[in-house]
Amino acid sequence: MNRSFRALIPLALIVFSQLSSIAAAADKAVDPCSLLTPAEIQAVVAMPVKAGTAKVEANPAAGANCTYVVGDFGSCNVLIKPLQSYETPERIKAQFAKMKMTPTDLPGVGDAAFFTSPGYNMVQLHAFKAGRYALITLLVPGLQEPAVRPMAAKLMKTVMTRIK
Repeated sequence: MNRSFRALIPLALIVFSQLSSIAAAADKAVDPCSLLTPAEIQAVVAMPVKAGTAKVEANPAAGANCTYVVGDFGSCNVLIKPLQSYETPERIKAQFAKMKMTPTDLPGVGDAAFFTSPGYNMVQLHAFKAGRYALITLLVPGLQEPAVRPMAAKLMKTVMTRIK
C-alpha cells in the first residue's frame, strides 16, 4: 500500500464515523404526534382541535404522520421522515415547482423551509433539520391561504425546536 493512500485511511474513518452518527440520528424514529399538542395548535388557529392520530408507514423511509382535526372539518397534519441520500431541500423544492405549486421560501425556519399550495386554501410548509424532512399541511375552516401561512410557520417553528 503506498504511503499517501495509508495517510487517507484515518481521515476516511473520521468522515465515515461522522456520517454514521448523522445517519443514526436521522434514522431514529420520531413520533409526529409528540411534536405538537392539540392545545398548541388550538392556540395558533383559534379553533377547537381534536387529539392527533398517528400513522406509521410500513417503510421507515416514508416516515410517519399525525393528523389533528381543526374545527368542524379542517386538519393539521404533521409528517416526519428521514431524508434519503438523494433528497435535498433543493431537489424536493424543484419537484414541487415542476408540479406548478410555486414554492415560496420561508427563511429562519430549520436548515431550509418553503411553502407550497395544493389549493382549496390548504397550506403546506416543508422544513428540513438534522437529516429530517418535516411537512405541515394545514387547513383552517373559513380562512384563506394568506391567513393560514403565518399559522403554519408558527407551528413549524415549534416542531423544529423539538427535532434533535
